[in-house]
Amino acid sequence: MNQRRELKLLQVDVFTDTPYGGNPAAVILAPESLKENEMAKIAQEMNVRETVFVLKSKVADHRFIFITSRGEIDFSGHATIAAIHALIHEGLVEIYRDETMVSIETNAGLLQADIVKNDTTRLHEVQITHQKPQFLDTYDPNDFNEALGITLADIDRLVPMQTVTTGIPILVVPLSTLKAFEKVVCDLNRLVELQKGSDFSSLCVFTRATHDETSDAQVRHFAPSLGVNEDAVSGAAAACVASYMIRYGIIDDTLGVASIVVEQGHAVGRPGKSFVEVRGDKENIELVKVSGTGIVIMKGTLYI
Repeated sequence: MNQRRELKLLQVDVFTDTPYGGNPAAVILAPESLKENEMAKIAQEMNVRETVFVLKSKVADHRFIFITSRGEIDFSGHATIAAIHALIHEGLVEIYRDETMVSIETNAGLLQADIVKNDTTRLHEVQITHQKPQFLDTYDPNDFNEALGITLADIDRLVPMQTVTTGIPILVVPLSTLKAFEKVVCDLNRLVELQKGSDFSSLCVFTRATHDETSDAQVRHFAPSLGVNEDAVSGAAAACVASYMIRYGIIDDTLGVASIVVEQGHAVGRPGKSFVEVRGDKENIELVKVSGTGIVIMKGTLYI
């Protein structure tokens, strides 16, 4: 009988400091390369939106590979934060300064993650620099209101429905009221049809009305083509919405840097927050950083 291999497995809830909130991700610490079909089977078994495999890298501190139920993707912000928290938990990243930098090799290229030390809570904040935002195609609300289960009056017509990308293209839909936000029921099949031939891979709706008065916006994110009916908390969606709010003057940009708190997950019972720093102004956004905490809720051994 062939001896089975053992891998370390951790599950981390991201964009939260409370167990079973935020967005879960499975982290596999793999000391050796795994075959593509092995990673796909493991991701199916984990049954969360994304499973991230942490491998050795010749050009960075670590290499991350991201697998969903539909296959491999180039990058995931929340899974990156999950993997870094797993590495900290296992003592594979040492937090010895107020801010520690980790370099990561991904299919989307090399990226830098900054870990901001918190000695009080031990829930260190991980900051990820996204790509400079691009504002792409605009869309007619008449084509989307029925797919979202809302009326045209529920969509804020003073600003456009537009695809924004900071690495992942997301169609941003501004809603006029909290009532409109709460009544959204996405027709996932219709959304997949609308996406064909478009420039976006998913859609998010947002409102300025929030549960916490310290928050700046509330988001819901739908990505059926990626195998995600509704995301719990998405760093990519938060980055796009924050960039959009600066671009269209929804958030003041006069200081040249804005710190934007984005709520998400209440609709699926997994509330969480992401923190977005946007540098620049509506004419030129120079940098977007998304940060969040994570909490390990499970650790074990995976046999393959």
